[in-house]
Amino acid sequence: MTPHCGDRASQGMAVSWRGLWVDLALTVGKIAAGLVGHSSAMVADGLHTLSDAVTDVVAIWGFRMVAIPPDRSHRYGHGKFETLCSVFVGIALILAGLGILWASSVRILDALDGSFPQAPGGIALAAAALSVLAKEGLYRYTLSASIRLKSPALKANAWHHRSDALSSLATLVGIGGAMLWSGWGRVLDPLAGVAVSLMVVKVGVSISLEGADELMEASLPDDLSREIVDIGESVQGVRNLHGLRARKVGPSIAMDFHLLVDPELSVRDGHDIATDVEDAIRDRFGDDTMISVHLEPDDRGETVR
Repeated sequence: MTPHCGDRASQGMAVSWRGLWVDLALTVGKIAAGLVGHSSAMVADGLHTLSDAVTDVVAIWGFRMVAIPPDRSHRYGHGKFETLCSVFVGIALILAGLGILWASSVRILDALDGSFPQAPGGIALAAAALSVLAKEGLYRYTLSASIRLKSPALKANAWHHRSDALSSLATLVGIGGAMLWSGWGRVLDPLAGVAVSLMVVKVGVSISLEGADELMEASLPDDLSREIVDIGESVQGVRNLHGLRARKVGPSIAMDFHLLVDPELSVRDGHDIATDVEDAIRDRFGDDTMISVHLEPDDRGETVR
């Protein structure tokens, strides 16, 4: 069940703040290690981590907006600000991946022309190893929080941390190869960078499309819609649930539907049945689920969906 909106927002901001401080420390350390250790790959990796820090800031801003209660101009609350943030993070992933792809390709072309870079120093190798451990830890921590809080923004940010861990892993392999072998051995770094960049772009496209789909009011998947119908029709007194329209609003779900009930029921009895249906659905999808029910008398002599 999703935590209360204010509490959820504060937890999400706390996770993002921790990620921000780690990313800022890694950015400074990686760029410094790259400059001292003569590793252009490590400098580029540091800039990639800086993009993570930017998305941490965006996530914090998003949670601040989500914490604002519904008002006259936003009756469904501000949950879609979080979705908008996840789209931004997805786009940032795509741009970061394309940047790594470009930089790696240029280094490969330079090597084909016989221009091999200077061998990096041990400090760059140590920084890459530390970054892999720190960013993988941040990925697991943030992903766990995103599942607990049902947060698309945290999920997107978690994958941004994972992309940075993979980027650092490629940098680690490349730096290690360049230190062990001269000449073509130093091409291991940009080759690994190309592979990682394609994975980063793929994740970014997936996150962006998922968020854009939600912003365009896409319906819930068929299996979830079917589950909502089954839950409603299992409540005593409900003869049929049809006309379901359901979509996500940030971490919550909003839906409206029609209920067929005995036409001889009183208004009070019909209202009680509708309340039972709402309670059953919220037990499954969370207390913040937004539900609008339209009662209809079942006098049509047939089952309607």
